[in-house]
Amino acid sequence: MSAFRLFQPFTHGRLSLRNRVVMAPMTRRRADEDGVVTAESLEYYRRRAAGEVGLIVSEGTAIDSRHAFDTATVPRIETDEQIEAWGRVAAAVQAEGGAFAPQLWHTGRLAADPIGPVRAEMPARADGTPRPRVRAMTEHDFAQVLDAFERSARGCVRIGCDALEIHGAHGYLLDSFLSESTNGRSDAWGGSLEGRMRFPLEVIRRVRAAVGPDFPVLYRFSQWKMDDYREMKFRKPDDLRVWVEAAAAAGVDIFHVSTRRAVDPAFEPDADPSQRTLAGWTRELSGRPTIAVGSVTVTRTMDESRDGQSGNAVADPAPVLQLLEDGEADLLAVGRALIANADWARKVREGRWRDLVPYDAAMLRTLD
Repeated sequence: MSAFRLFQPFTHGRLSLRNRVVMAPMTRRRADEDGVVTAESLEYYRRRAAGEVGLIVSEGTAIDSRHAFDTATVPRIETDEQIEAWGRVAAAVQAEGGAFAPQLWHTGRLAADPIGPVRAEMPARADGTPRPRVRAMTEHDFAQVLDAFERSARGCVRIGCDALEIHGAHGYLLDSFLSESTNGRSDAWGGSLEGRMRFPLEVIRRVRAAVGPDFPVLYRFSQWKMDDYREMKFRKPDDLRVWVEAAAAAGVDIFHVSTRRAVDPAFEPDADPSQRTLAGWTRELSGRPTIAVGSVTVTRTMDESRDGQSGNAVADPAPVLQLLEDGEADLLAVGRALIANADWARKVREGRWRDLVPYDAAMLRTLD
């Protein structure tokens, strides 16, 4: 197994990483109820940096205390106290040789007080409790959310973060505008793909203006969403081209391409005989670096884990590492395997991947 490129330094603009291992953002809901990230979470991130992760992307961090979070213990990045607490996390990660990027998150239709493109009824939560009805966003809501993204982005710069990531995936607010299945608006914020892209692009532009031309901005997007793992927003490469070219022009430096399995083909064979991955297509069409993610060294996908299937085992990393060797991706994000193994990067670098501890959902109960 070759892991040569994974452990080579990566530089893009002012972002400089010791290797190409990224900690994927994973919701943990361990903040204080005032949205301040805790010392326990600081240690959780510091341990992964000490384990040789190159870039740590934080769990989803809500941009405001009005509509952005789904539970009170989701950390936020709005007030001075919340922002400064993230500054302490960034400093701890950097002291271990890693880089740190908060992920700016608005849960939208899945929020505790949900908003979205249109009024909608949402399926019940996993525990069977009903979700509140989604309210269609007004022009006032658009302005409020854009202001919140701007304020949070400025905070990331102020506390010395190395980058930030905009969460535009998985059915949350920005993704719900991009998706034809959830954006039924007939005004300028919906309709055609160009209309559906308008709000995510406005967020990217506002964040770019807030942080300046050189601060690294990552954007996470996906074909799927939490309530439909098999959705395909982009059915052929030309559809994807429209989105990624526009997002790159608006200010995205690096695309974080979220898939169920990083090695899976992006499109059906009749649309793309090449069977290239979504990260590979995004890299070619946008001219930007990509982060590949999806079931890295675990045998169950996210939806299989949610459906109660057990028995996750450690998987050989060779197929996903080959994506970097073949130039389909520039960085590799590791999620659940890094919850189970703070030293994932070190073990893989040393060729000891068989010593990795299998991920189990019970591990989500702690911040080990």
